[in-house]
Amino acid sequence: MKVEHVALDMADPVAFCDWWVKNLGFRVTLSNPGPGFCHFIVDDSGKFAFEVYRAADTENAPDYSKQSPLALHLAFLSEDVDADAARLTAAGATLVEVVHKPGFDMAMLRDPFGVPIQFVKRGTSVLL
Repeated sequence: MKVEHVALDMADPVAFCDWWVKNLGFRVTLSNPGPGFCHFIVDDSGKFAFEVYRAADTENAPDYSKQSPLALHLAFLSEDVDADAARLTAAGATLVEVVHKPGFDMAMLRDPFGVPIQFVKRGTSVLL
């Protein structure tokens, strides 16, 4: 099995997608300008997507800023964790934590919508 997408209910799906496209290299592959404003954005590999929308059957979208970044975060491989963290904070993200250990560099941030983003550089990849 291969993951196609992860879905996120966002209060402002259009602004979320715009920020991720501009700052994390995603691109919109499908969008619905009508109620719900469903968008699919795909990473630069073309193999991972987010479905981002405003769910009609719930009063409020989740407040990701109130959840621990350990409950949900989206991790990106990084060649330079500090530089990527600085670039995103300049674009409106908030720095949560930076860790440097032998064989492991990590920065945890929150995008302007509260969604946790992690940059990671590992000595040994977790990917196959």
